[in-house]
Amino acid sequence: MGISKDDVKRRLHLGEVDADELLELLFHHVGDCESLDDRRLVLPRPASGPALLVLHFTTSGRLADVEPGEALTERQLGEMEELVRRQLVAPPLPRVVRKVLFSTQPNDGYWRFEDRLVLRPLPEGNPRTPWLATTHPLIFECAYPGPEDTRLSLSRGDRIAEGWMSVLGLVVEHLVLPTPGPARGMWATAAFQRPEQSGRPSSEWVHNQFWPDNWGGATGKLGEQGQLGEIPVTDEHTGFARCESPLHLPTCLPHCLHAFDHLDIADRRSFLRAAHWFHHAARVRELSASAAYTAAVQSIEVLVDGQGESTTSAFRAFVDRYAPATSDAMRKRHQSLYRIRSQISHGVRLFVSDLEVHGMANPQRWHEEQLLDHATAVCRAAILNWLVSRTATPTR
Repeated sequence: MGISKDDVKRRLHLGEVDADELLELLFHHVGDCESLDDRRLVLPRPASGPALLVLHFTTSGRLADVEPGEALTERQLGEMEELVRRQLVAPPLPRVVRKVLFSTQPNDGYWRFEDRLVLRPLPEGNPRTPWLATTHPLIFECAYPGPEDTRLSLSRGDRIAEGWMSVLGLVVEHLVLPTPGPARGMWATAAFQRPEQSGRPSSEWVHNQFWPDNWGGATGKLGEQGQLGEIPVTDEHTGFARCESPLHLPTCLPHCLHAFDHLDIADRRSFLRAAHWFHHAARVRELSASAAYTAAVQSIEVLVDGQGESTTSAFRAFVDRYAPATSDAMRKRHQSLYRIRSQISHGVRLFVSDLEVHGMANPQRWHEEQLLDHATAVCRAAILNWLVSRTATPTR
């Protein structure tokens, strides 16, 4: 008898281990693949030899089934089984992934969430950020259980860290997530020196991705506080100007992090989709206020359950529940959120700032900036209130 599909699924632990990590591990072990249609991949690609595995996917792109190819042997399946057991089933190792986050306020303090997350300043050996820079980089650390395989461990660490960063970027208004894409230096040498300067040209801040010269900290361990002070946890504004106020974290942050940690798989995927659109709105705001407004409203559309009622009614009910208005004026703006988003999406409307030269005086432009600020605040509140509502009682 040949190798059955049930035997392949059982020995590869399909349904027991993370499907994306299983897929990545198979790609690394077997080699390149080729698409048969929109739901199936064959490993390896036909040009590389006969098929060993045929992978089946859901409409959302998740690995759902595996069947043996015509060339799969007992020896090859045994090698895959041992690889999955060693990398995905065996007890994981303690790992720490380090990322760079940015803050609109300077930071010289340290913050720790349990034994899992750390925020700290750049260690000595990195260039000093200019005082009036629009953003200030800081180190974000995330402890996680990782497999033995380095590539797989890095992939898992990135995925876990990006989930926590999405929460931090939503809860802490002063934090800015890095721009997706390849890492590029954030320091550039000025072409001309200032008259009062001598010696080497000055450095200027370039807002793009940043890769520190020195990350600091021991491999596999969260950074220690040492002589660093605490990042303040307070809901009070601590300075008149942005650059005068050091980074501070809101008191609700631990509650939101605990809530995210306790989400089930479906809710976590929904939350991360909502967070994606919210952060996308912030990134595109300088390019298009209309696109930013659409993305902000879309961030909570992801979470709306419209079964049994119209889309507009379901959306308004969601906003009323998770970000209720406190005045008649606010209620009026709440009610226009979905209508304005639809007008922009269907090509009926474009914000004035996307049509006119920047800086032109126009009362409509000012009004639409207020609408965008309102949409951003409402969607942030609604997403976070939805998040904490998914856990029965907050963890203390």
